[in-house]
Amino acid sequence: MRCKDLFDATDFWNEIHSKLTYLHGRPRLSEVNTNYNYPILDALAFLGSCDDAHFLDFLEYIFSTQAYFHASRRANLVEDLNEFLRQDDLPYAVTDFVWTEQRNGAYVTRTLIANPQVIRKNSEVVYRSAIQPTLQLLRESDFSAANKEFLEALEDFRKSDYGDCLTKCGSAFESVLKVLCARKKWPHSATDTASPLLKTVIANSGLESFFEQPLVLVATIRNKLSKSHGAGLTPRDVTEAKAEYAINATAAAILLVVKEAG
Repeated sequence: MRCKDLFDATDFWNEIHSKLTYLHGRPRLSEVNTNYNYPILDALAFLGSCDDAHFLDFLEYIFSTQAYFHASRRANLVEDLNEFLRQDDLPYAVTDFVWTEQRNGAYVTRTLIANPQVIRKNSEVVYRSAIQPTLQLLRESDFSAANKEFLEALEDFRKSDYGDCLTKCGSAFESVLKVLCARKKWPHSATDTASPLLKTVIANSGLESFFEQPLVLVATIRNKLSKSHGAGLTPRDVTEAKAEYAINATAAAILLVVKEAG
């Protein structure tokens, strides 16, 4: 209904139908007896009966349509969708657009680096106190690589790809540490891993040394459980609970080291 209020029906649904058929690799989406020559009918029939994962794909596709950008000034659709999700007490949230800004004299150039995406929020308290503030912090242009990696970790978590989720968590934390060292001109190498980078940040930020062990755990989880290294003879047991812990621990670690580094 909200899409109907905002967009030209024909243009919007043609774009959505095209994206969904490409995703699913078939010209007709719905299995019900509908005339799939009309994209709007085929798409609506599909969305009315598809599973949650495919409906969430649809929500993300909205923000990459030309129809959205033509109508975006009329409403904050990200907030509208989040309000709908909250009202129905659904464990999801929609992230905001991420832009970088580059100033050249009096002119400022804005570049879009990430569209909104749907992420899981298993705990409203953790989401508001850790995940959401981390996403807000990582919107700074210096953190664009870390932001991309953390968003990819959240996407992997939603899609139950827990091994890759752990990999991206470790990468995001490592990227943040590299940015802090570069900003502060603290001695480091571009090839440094999380452990030596963390030692440098702790030594120069004034953060107590006993924080090293809990903070480096983000990297340890990646090294021991993620897909970034071969498992060898022993299969890895990467459960949803472990991936959720990695997401929350990564967010908390990023917030702590950035704030303590000033």
